[in-house]
Amino acid sequence: MTKEKKEKATSKKIMPIYIVLVLLIVVCISLIIYLIAINRQTLTPDYAPGTIDVNAIKEKDSGEKMSVSQGGGAVSIAYSNIVSVDTKNKKVKLYFKNPSVSRESIVLEVIVLQGEKEYVIAQSDLLPPGYALYNLELTAKTKLPAGGYKGKFRITYYNEETSEKEIINTEIEASIEVK
Repeated sequence: MTKEKKEKATSKKIMPIYIVLVLLIVVCISLIIYLIAINRQTLTPDYAPGTIDVNAIKEKDSGEKMSVSQGGGAVSIAYSNIVSVDTKNKKVKLYFKNPSVSRESIVLEVIVLQGEKEYVIAQSDLLPPGYALYNLELTAKTKLPAGGYKGKFRITYYNEETSEKEIINTEIEASIEVK
């Protein structure tokens, strides 16, 4: 066998190895992307949701907006950190208000903490200044046994005029009772 034929035969044997190696890399990258996607609990878009939350209730206007420096923002919130979950009716009962003096709209997430993991059990649509939430829908995949849980509110802020996400957010400890 000539040297050229040996090299050609060797390259034909190596070519399937390269193909398998490339396919293996593609599968690994796809698996990593998939696992990241399914473990991501929340969606924090760069722009505010287009609709006001269906559970939001317009509150009485309490006066002028808070003053801010150019390029700044101002937020005022009122809340109770006690949350009740009614699994039968799939409702999360809470008190959370974005007073009319605020200059930012918000999206609220209610999160249960279990060890290092976080589970979003409810998420609002847009809550503009002057609106309050007393109920949210329990997320479809939430299955929690009755009992008390540590939790938190995660508040994402959006510019009221441009709807762009602000660079800050807030997390507040909450006590969650599941019935």
